[in-house]
Amino acid sequence: MRITSAGLRALIQDRGRTGHAREGIPPSGPADPVAFAAALELARCARDDAAIEIVGLPFAFRCDDRRVVAATGRDVRVRTRGRVPGWTSVLARPGEEVVVEGSPLTRFAYVAVSGGIALPRVLGSRATYLPAALGPMPRPLAPGDELPLGASIAGIESAGRRIAPPAYAGVARAVAGPHDARFPDATVQAFFATAFLVLPESDRMGVRLAGPTLAPAAGELLSCGVVAGAVQIPGGGSPIVLLADHQTTGGYPLIATVIQADLGIVAQAGLGEYVRFERVTPDDVGRSH
Repeated sequence: MRITSAGLRALIQDRGRTGHAREGIPPSGPADPVAFAAALELARCARDDAAIEIVGLPFAFRCDDRRVVAATGRDVRVRTRGRVPGWTSVLARPGEEVVVEGSPLTRFAYVAVSGGIALPRVLGSRATYLPAALGPMPRPLAPGDELPLGASIAGIESAGRRIAPPAYAGVARAVAGPHDARFPDATVQAFFATAFLVLPESDRMGVRLAGPTLAPAAGELLSCGVVAGAVQIPGGGSPIVLLADHQTTGGYPLIATVIQADLGIVAQAGLGEYVRFERVTPDDVGRSH
């Protein structure tokens, strides 16, 4: 796989690096897990294969041999001999340029190629964590980069498959807590009743939101482990929804936790757009699966 145009920032990612939180190493992985998993499925990759996460399209590449490729994310499409909607598998002929395009709505896009990106694993993962230059490709991709691909099991019949994308309608399900008891009931209710503005400081570490001040009750809170989807309330009272590059521990109270299936709805919300949270229980989430 030879990169011809790398967009604003393109990173190698897989499902994430687990088992290293005690060393302070974040999991990394995709900001939008649902879109990432769909790209792998459409390209007939294995669940643990690596693909590419892109911010700032277009992104373009060529493969030395015939491959099935797929691009997912918010409002993406693929151009080869013609234009194909995103979330659809496409057959790329040897040497044919594949261009992934988007729009101003596109925040994170994902490109998977059959066989997966066959770079070596670092600490059990191929995921890139840029702040520590961690991963087999510890920097953004650049034009001219060549990436090895694994053996493909996808034939011509694998092209043309489609998965329906999420609505990306700005409403994400979340479970209250684990520290909701540290907030007045009216504050918790306000969190689930408010449409929050997405701020420009948002990145792969977390989505920063503006809205009413959400102040917890007074008192110290010991640092605890955090996960992607945790909604921290810092001293200023403005929520931060943690994403893939989140720190491994935090001392701010967590008013709620976005479920993994809806993480992409928050991650893909554009600057200046609004996000609202729908309150669910763990039992609700279990029934939905």
